Amino acid sequence: MQAKPIRDFAILGDFLRFTLFLYVPFFLLGAIHGWLHKSFLMAVIVNPVVYSIGISLIIVVLKHDLDDLLALVGLAKQSQLGLNLKYARDIQEISCLMAVSDFEQAMRLVKNLLHQEPNFVNALSLKGQILLEGFQEAAQARECFEKVLTLTKPDDEQHRLADSLIAACYDSEE
Repeated sequence: MQAKPIRDFAILGDFLRFTLFLYVPFFLLGAIHGWLHKSFLMAVIVNPVVYSIGISLIIVVLKHDLDDLLALVGLAKQSQLGLNLKYARDIQEISCLMAVSDFEQAMRLVKNLLHQEPNFVNALSLKGQILLEGFQEAAQARECFEKVLTLTKPDDEQHRLADSLIAACYDSEE
């Protein structure tokens, strides 16, 4: 069973903040225009609201991942895509540290990443691999892989990887 995408309500806060910041200058411009042309309703109320909401929506869509926006209304497809893009540099650095067998530093980075995003499947998988390969902690690694299995669907790449690495955990215990 895949976990539902997390609803990030900070997106709504951003939308409201941008809308209010943009409403003020549009209101002032509308008030000046309305005073000059004697059309207060459209110039002071309607136009500033339409412009500030429209521009705020554009800013929010550019600032946030589309899947995060869809998660607000329960229509998101993938809960991890945005995280993979957001933390691509950290994941690459962890992978490089693992390649040169610097498991201590890699583990610190993974723990920091998991502190920020506790259900980040890619980071959980990396933590399990570090525990298995670097520290020979098969039981703890298996816990990480089992959590990955609960957070992903069977057809997901991370699910298949975790499933195969669980078998490696049992092999290393013998």
